[in-house]
Amino acid sequence: MAELEADKHRTDAVIAAMSSGVVVFDRGARVVLANSSIQNLLDLHGTAAGKIPMELVRHPSIESAVRRALDGRESPAIEVTTGRERVLLAKAAPVRALSGDVELVVMVFHDLTEIRKTERMRKDFVANVSHEFKTPLTSIRGYAETLLNLEPGDPEVVREFLEAIDRNSRFLQMLVDDLLVLASLEGEVPVLKERFNLKEAIEQQLQSRHHLLSTYELRMELDCPSIEIEVDRPRLMRAFSNLLDNAILYNRRGGTVRISVNVSGRHVRIDVSDTGAGISPADLVRVFERFYRVDKSRTRDSGGTGLGLAIAKHAIESQGGSLSVTSKVGSGSTFTILLRVY
Repeated sequence: MAELEADKHRTDAVIAAMSSGVVVFDRGARVVLANSSIQNLLDLHGTAAGKIPMELVRHPSIESAVRRALDGRESPAIEVTTGRERVLLAKAAPVRALSGDVELVVMVFHDLTEIRKTERMRKDFVANVSHEFKTPLTSIRGYAETLLNLEPGDPEVVREFLEAIDRNSRFLQMLVDDLLVLASLEGEVPVLKERFNLKEAIEQQLQSRHHLLSTYELRMELDCPSIEIEVDRPRLMRAFSNLLDNAILYNRRGGTVRISVNVSGRHVRIDVSDTGAGISPADLVRVFERFYRVDKSRTRDSGGTGLGLAIAKHAIESQGGSLSVTSKVGSGSTFTILLRVY
């Protein structure tokens, strides 16, 4: 009896520890056993014991699979979407007694939500890349065909067409470069830390944009102590550079770009703020997605590829940091880099 009790406890412990949801139905198709994972997957309130399949998941195919298993028939795996937009793969199997009769039915639920989300993101990425390449390629081809069929004449027209071809080819080059950077960051390239003066590095970035700041009549405010930090400098500066460009290009004329740096213990916080139009709550949750643009027309006019914030986020997170944003429509936005320094 002690050995049987120990075996039962061991079996219960294994079932409880499974990340997949496990449900056991009796001959009456009512739950007699369910592990804690199924409670979370199906967002069940209270005990699952005694419930029928439709009370667990409101999907006829689940009920049908359980009934088929009770009849001793095999059923294919079923993919269902719950009310919480969770994607689950369910498989029912009969449990037979020594006599060969079906005594119980075991149904196992696997969570496919993240897998399907990744697949959807990959499909969206391919579609977005195709779209981004199609527009400039169409322009280049159109201008090239026109030049080939153009009678010798006005050199100004020829120059205008060649400038359009050059402009679109440069955009394609930028797009390819950004895609390669993003692929490198996602490819788990080792972080290479180096010690440098953060204030000097930021001032170099500001100096290289002096003409752009003057063009947009923007004021620059920098609050940064002269400190030495040890992080992956190229990745940090790439992220900071993208945030700085956005703060300039999406600001209002005559506005202000504020950069503040605070050090607390082993952490450094860098805030890049602008006084632009701000970002709506609907756009705020998607700004770090690849190719997502809050203002599509303005981003295109400024020559942006739609990958800047995605690159910045990967550049920071790849070295253990975080990148976040707060914004209020009409009052500008603040992007915050938080990094552990050594």
